[in-house]
Amino acid sequence: MHTLSVEFELGRLAQPAFESLRPELQAIPSERSKVSLELSGDTLKLFVVAEDVVSLRAAINTWLRLIKIAEDMFNTRVTSS
Repeated sequence: MHTLSVEFELGRLAQPAFESLRPELQAIPSERSKVSLELSGDTLKLFVVAEDVVSLRAAINTWLRLIKIAEDMFNTRVTSS
């Protein structure tokens, strides 16, 4: 088994990012990797376990992208013309 643990210090964005990403844990089933996400204060913790390196890399890429998108969306300011 291959594992990865990453912590993202997101400050005030940690809670809303966690809430927006939590449904994805159910929506992306995989037989070759398992992903969990935890919230600890202002820190989002990502844990990935995979049977092989290819599955680990795929899961990591997916979740890094999802977390980056969530962070970008919460940092986007809406302006009107």
